[in-house]
Amino acid sequence: MKRRFFLILSAFFFKHQAIATPRPRQSNKATRSTSWRTARAMLALPKHHDTWAHYIQKDEHETEFLWTGDGEAVERWNELFAGKHDIGTVHATVEGKKEHFFLEYGGSKLQAPVKHDRDDELVVVVTLNRLVKDITEIRFCIDSYHSSDLVFLALPPVEWAALEAEFGAAAVAYRFMPLPDTMAKFWPRLLKTSDEAHARPYHQTA
Repeated sequence: MKRRFFLILSAFFFKHQAIATPRPRQSNKATRSTSWRTARAMLALPKHHDTWAHYIQKDEHETEFLWTGDGEAVERWNELFAGKHDIGTVHATVEGKKEHFFLEYGGSKLQAPVKHDRDDELVVVVTLNRLVKDITEIRFCIDSYHSSDLVFLALPPVEWAALEAEFGAAAVAYRFMPLPDTMAKFWPRLLKTSDEAHARPYHQTA
C-alpha cells in the first residue's frame, strides 16, 4: 500500500515538474523588430558606400524610417511599434489658443516646443525620442544630412546594444547619431556630424 501511494505521489510530482519546466526561449533574432533588420542591412554595407544611395532612398524602404518633411513622424512610429510587444500608442494633441503641441505616452506628457516654422518636425522628433527612448531610441541616419527631408530610425535600446556588440560601437556611430534631449544641443551636433559625413570618401554610384 505504501509503495503504491509512493508511486502515485511520484507520478504526480514529476508530471507537474514537467509542466513547470520552462520551454526553451526563442532565439533573440526571431523577436527582433523590423527596424533592427533595417539597421543591420545598412551597417552591413561597405564603409565607402553611402547608405542614402544604397538603401534609404529606395522606394521599398521608405516606410522603415521616420522622415521630416511629411509631418508623419509620430504616425509612422505608431505604425512601426504601437500594439507590438505591449507597446502603446503615442498621442499628439494641439492645445490652447497658442496651439501648443504635446506628445503623450503611457501617462507621460511632453510639450514639443514648436515655433510653427520649417524646423517644427525636427523638434517633434527630438521630443518624441525623449518620450519613448526607454522603449525605442531614435537616432539620426547620418547619410541623410544633405536631404531636405532628414531621416531617423527607431530601435529598442537592447537592439542598438546588440548591433554595437555585433558591428562595434564606432561602426554604429558612423551611420547613426544619437539624439540629445534639447534642440540647443541637437543643432551643433547635427552640424558637426553633417560636416564629417560631407568629407567621407563615398563612391558616387549606387
